[in-house]
Amino acid sequence: MESPTDPGQVLTDTDGDTVGRQFQQPGLTSRALPFGLVAVVATGSVLVPDGDVQSWLEYWSSVTLLLVCAAAFLLPWQRLPAWAPVLVPLTYTLSVLELSLASGAASGVGLLLLVPLIWSALFHHRWESACVVVAVVAVQATSSIAQATPGAVVARRLVLWSALSVLIAVAVHGLRDRVRDSLMANAALQTEVRELSLARERDRIATDLRESVVRKVFDAGLDLNSTAAMIDEGPARRQLLHGVAELDEVIRTLRESVFDLGHDAGHPIGASKKAEPDER
Repeated sequence: MESPTDPGQVLTDTDGDTVGRQFQQPGLTSRALPFGLVAVVATGSVLVPDGDVQSWLEYWSSVTLLLVCAAAFLLPWQRLPAWAPVLVPLTYTLSVLELSLASGAASGVGLLLLVPLIWSALFHHRWESACVVVAVVAVQATSSIAQATPGAVVARRLVLWSALSVLIAVAVHGLRDRVRDSLMANAALQTEVRELSLARERDRIATDLRESVVRKVFDAGLDLNSTAAMIDEGPARRQLLHGVAELDEVIRTLRESVFDLGHDAGHPIGASKKAEPDER
C-alpha cells in the first residue's frame, strides 16, 4: 500500500498491534516537532517579560516531566506492555498541570492541555484518547481548586473542557476512520485496475498469437499434413506426420501459456491430419 511517511498512512497504521509505533515510525521528527515547539515556547513564555513563576519547585517539576516525555521517544517499546504508550500523553498532561500551578491562573498555559489531547487523538487508540480526556478534565479541576477558583467557574470550566475534549477526540478519530476507509478503497481500486490492465494485455497477446503465430503454425501443419497424404507409407511420411503432431503440441502449449483462445483458431491440426488423407 502506501509508505509509512504518507500522511494518511501515519493517521491509520497506529491501529495495529505494534507497541509504541507512534514514537518509532519514519518521519517521526516532522510530526513530533510542532508539538515539541509548542511545549518549549509555552514553558519559556512564563519566564518573560517579568516572569509569572510563583513556585519554582512546580516549574522545574513541569520541565522534568516534559523531558521525560521527550526521552520516551528513545524507549525500547517492543519490550513494554501494550498500554505503555498512553503514559506519554498522560505525563505531558501532568506537566501542564505543574506548569499551571507554577505560573498561576492568569498565565493562560491551561490551553496546553490541547497538545496531548490532539496528539493522542491523531496517533493513539480510542481508549487512550479517552484516558487523556479524563486526565485533561482532572487537571482542570485540580488547578481550579488549587487556585481557589469560585465553584461556578470551576463547574463551567469542567463542562466546557469535557465537551471540547470529547468533541476533538471524536472528530479526529472519525477523520482517521474516513482516511483509513479511503486508503482501503483506493488500494482495492488500484488492484482492480491492475487486474483489468493485465486482462487487457492478455487479450492483446492472445489476439496477436491467434492472428499471427498460431494461425501460421496451424497453416504450416495443414501444409505438412497435405504433403504427407501425397507420399506413400515410409520413413518420409512418418517424419512429416510426426512434425504435424509436434506443431499441434506447439499450438496447445501457446494456448495454455496465455489463456484458452477458444475455438476461433480452428480445430487442432491432429483432427485435420486424420481427415485430410480420407478426402484425398
